[in-house]
Amino acid sequence: MRILHLINSDAKGGRELYVRDLILNLHKAGVENIVYCRKNTVISEAMEEQGIKCFYFEKKGKQSFGVISRMKKELKALGITHIHSHSNNDVWTGSLLKKALRAGHINSVYMGAGKKRDIIHRFIYGRVDKVITSSMFSKAELARNYPLSYEKIALIRYGREQSLFIPDSQVRQEVRTKLGTGQEKIVFGMMSRIDRGKGVQDVIEAIPLLKSEILEKVVFWIMGEPTIDSILPDGTIIYEKQGQELLDYIRNFIAEHKLENCVRLIGFDRQYHRYLNGMDVFILSTFNEMYSLSVIDAMFMGMPVIGTDAGGTTEQIGRDNERGILVPPQNPLKIAEAVTSFITNPQTIRQKGDAAKTWAKTEHDFDKAVREVVEQYRVSVQQIICLKNRSAGF
Repeated sequence: MRILHLINSDAKGGRELYVRDLILNLHKAGVENIVYCRKNTVISEAMEEQGIKCFYFEKKGKQSFGVISRMKKELKALGITHIHSHSNNDVWTGSLLKKALRAGHINSVYMGAGKKRDIIHRFIYGRVDKVITSSMFSKAELARNYPLSYEKIALIRYGREQSLFIPDSQVRQEVRTKLGTGQEKIVFGMMSRIDRGKGVQDVIEAIPLLKSEILEKVVFWIMGEPTIDSILPDGTIIYEKQGQELLDYIRNFIAEHKLENCVRLIGFDRQYHRYLNGMDVFILSTFNEMYSLSVIDAMFMGMPVIGTDAGGTTEQIGRDNERGILVPPQNPLKIAEAVTSFITNPQTIRQKGDAAKTWAKTEHDFDKAVREVVEQYRVSVQQIICLKNRSAGF
């Protein structure tokens, strides 16, 4: 079994980090992997470090027929049994490579599923053997919006490295000291791209709505950066315009409302799990998140979550707020009310956090996720063998 992974992205978001971790865990389980990715990314660096063979996309977006023709020549002799595509652009590439490589094609969907039932997408998804997604919400959404039968969609929960998410009091103290946050403060944290759809602006705008007696007890940590537009040859990162504008707005809002003492803006850090040690309550304010990795990580650390009642987040927190507090999307006032609820009822932080931790451990074991992904590869192999035998007259 030799898997070609396609991930044409130079971002550092949850999808990219998860694809990296999935490939590394497949590698650890004995699966042979080849990766087509972008140079100088979190994925390429991890693959190179582990000696996993990489090829490199030169441009973002859908690849031209000429590029795909070149890829076929590069890859045809490598004995690839499966293509595993990891983005909307990659599923296009994988579908065009499938026939030439005589390989199975698995597509993982990590983001929201808009309508894709036109003739082009019927062609593309007609060359996909199985689509993997992470939540019941997204499985139903895919069946409704994509040219896929419900049976062609596999529900496989994200796997997480549980060993990374063990509370450590020493790390907690170190991180809080680094960020100038007193040990007595209740830290509300979020980890997200700086993007309008992620609701970062809503969290920032919720802070001045807090009463002074609440505000003096809390600090907000916001970790993330805008989506990368390009990386210059000297390594300089250029962000997408809308993300850069939003970051500028947030900085100006903090200064205008004199929030410097209660907000910390933290750029992307690969050791992000260390910062989770310093937090008490996690916030996910995305307008319509399909299923959040950062929520799972926070729950492993025993944190309850303030999250938007939309997409897969409802499934993660629980319709009855078992593992946090659900709030309407794009509603700073309700975020402020949820923050106030945790501060005025501090025992609920522990109660809901314990429930969150138990649920995360049950649902998101990485060994289980790897076994289920490999099983999809095996089923696809069997289907290909049957088709080849049928075409050969057996």
